[in-house]
Amino acid sequence: MATKPMGHTGFTANGNTRDVKVERIGKVTIYRRGERYYLYYRQDKQSHRHLVDGNLAVARATAAKTAAAMAENRPSPLGFQKTRPEAMVTSFIDYIENVKGLAWRTVDRYRAALDRFLGFCQHADIKSVDAFGEGDVEDFVRWLRSQTRVRNGGDKGKRDPYKVGGIRFILATCRTTYNWAGGKKKMLPPYVENPFRRFPIDQLRDQDDNDEQQHVFSAAQEQAFWAACTPWQRSVFLPLATYGMRAGELTHLLIENVDFAAETIEICSKPEMFWKVKTRRRRHVPLTDTMRVLLQKLIGERKAGFVFLNEPFASGSSQPLMAFASDKAFRVHLSGLVTELLTKDPAASKKMQRQVVLRFSRAMGEIPVKRLQAEFSGITAKIGCPDFTRVHDLRHLFTTRAQEAGANPLLVQQIVGHATLEMTNRYTHMSVASRKQVVEQAAPVAAPPGTKGSA
Repeated sequence: MATKPMGHTGFTANGNTRDVKVERIGKVTIYRRGERYYLYYRQDKQSHRHLVDGNLAVARATAAKTAAAMAENRPSPLGFQKTRPEAMVTSFIDYIENVKGLAWRTVDRYRAALDRFLGFCQHADIKSVDAFGEGDVEDFVRWLRSQTRVRNGGDKGKRDPYKVGGIRFILATCRTTYNWAGGKKKMLPPYVENPFRRFPIDQLRDQDDNDEQQHVFSAAQEQAFWAACTPWQRSVFLPLATYGMRAGELTHLLIENVDFAAETIEICSKPEMFWKVKTRRRRHVPLTDTMRVLLQKLIGERKAGFVFLNEPFASGSSQPLMAFASDKAFRVHLSGLVTELLTKDPAASKKMQRQVVLRFSRAMGEIPVKRLQAEFSGITAKIGCPDFTRVHDLRHLFTTRAQEAGANPLLVQQIVGHATLEMTNRYTHMSVASRKQVVEQAAPVAAPPGTKGSA
């Protein structure tokens, strides 16, 4: 039997695998052991040995970056702990929930998006966040296009493929998460870029994607919508269309927020309910004559509680669990429920605290946002507008109609509570008729030669 050759072959005379020095780059030595390459160096009086995932060219490139970092007294790019995707996602969700204090519905949206990222990592057998490269983003998009989900985030119902808007949101969420993981938490080596940074997220398109896609009712569709509403449905959808409110802003509106004397409605966060206005900004909208009559009818003789009640409570078939002399007393009671829970279970999570408050609020007649969504989708399907699936479309309707009427964009922004004018612009979808009117108003005074009426 022939013996294995000796020398720089990676084997001893007895046939055992051994390390073979290949070359030295700065203070970093490249060794080969069998078919694998390792880097050896000393930093902070400690010896380090790292396996290189790749061939000799990769080993040389990694050694050069490591040597350059050491020459500048920077930590070695190899001196980091590999982080599993699950650990990164868990840490990021904890950060946005407990450090940044984002609204729980926003946190849930981020969590749902990152669950899809984790699903792909499991599908592609990606075990560390630094192993997810730019090429994997394209594979991720292909995988997302093959997945289905229930529209509007529900657990039950018809499952449809992702729309391009949903894919964009998922990719943008991953980009934000990687920025945080690499910049704040050092979960990525210094030489590894955010894999989502260069990907053209905004350029993603569906085959039938149309920038002119309708987001607001036509006049005929709007008329059909209101005609199909029950009295209760009209009472909750009319304020949404009148002010462009977010659904959660309407369902969390308390009687104390309506000031008939000042003729204003105050929209503000409710920390006792674990609910926040999306932009954190308190705002006041004017009380119109129509809204005054509607709100006076809805509130009646009540002194506290939700302005808009769920249908069983509004019809009188159900009664609020308790009566309060003021909304302040109601909010104090909610805080007391959390205190009582924490006394019994000091380790109770924010989610558990929120659930206790939510159960009591529902017993007081609060409308679930998903109930509004279901009612809206039911009406639009009934009138032959199945593409309108979000109650949020009424917010688009207000913004568009206001600007078509010539309203000052700054005033529109303040009424709907957008953080920027750019966001208000995204919610504005001018009709062809409105554009035609602008073109006709801006037409030249004298008709061009060769047209009817020219000399």
